[in-house]
Amino acid sequence: MLFSQPSGEPVFSFGVIADCQYCNVNVPKTAARQYQLSPKKLTECVEHLNRLDLQFVVHLGDFIDRDFKSFADVAPIYGKLKADHYHVLGNHDFSVADEHKAKVPAALGLKSRYYQFRYHGYRFIALDGNDVSLHAYPASDPRHKAAEVAHRKLPSGTPTWNGAVGQAQLDWLIKALNEAKRAGERVILFCHFPVYPENVHNLWNAAEVLAVAREN
Repeated sequence: MLFSQPSGEPVFSFGVIADCQYCNVNVPKTAARQYQLSPKKLTECVEHLNRLDLQFVVHLGDFIDRDFKSFADVAPIYGKLKADHYHVLGNHDFSVADEHKAKVPAALGLKSRYYQFRYHGYRFIALDGNDVSLHAYPASDPRHKAAEVAHRKLPSGTPTWNGAVGQAQLDWLIKALNEAKRAGERVILFCHFPVYPENVHNLWNAAEVLAVAREN
């Protein structure tokens, strides 16, 4: 993605990757998703991005498809990027055994599940759409129970694999947006789940997140 000045000259460019979704599992050759090919495809992608003049690269979630050990196979490839590189959490990143779910952010090099960073007058905010989730926490965790309650309040047929931005994160987002406004910064939000247009893939509370973005 490229950002231009009034003169038409680029201020800076950054790269975006999504859904590497690796897992070492055999699937029929006719299957739409060939998980074992992800390392090869990611390598080709990294080599291409390394030939570009990029400020940073962000992966928008689902770095793996399943199994915690999958992170160890693809993380070193992503780590070969010359530009700064970031991760956003996806639902498949938590498709691991319960005892490993809390380790997922660290496996992606994240100190926090949601965070922000700045370049050239822009503030980039990475949201955690798995904050309220039926995937991100062990079944015995109170946060999983809370997600069950939240999902039951949603319209019938709402998928269970997406999630929501929790209240504490929304409060943090409002603060970050207000700080950006005072600093005269433009803001770009990253999230694994979309918020618009309305569809089943969206955050459970997409309307609430959109309202926060519009009002702040």
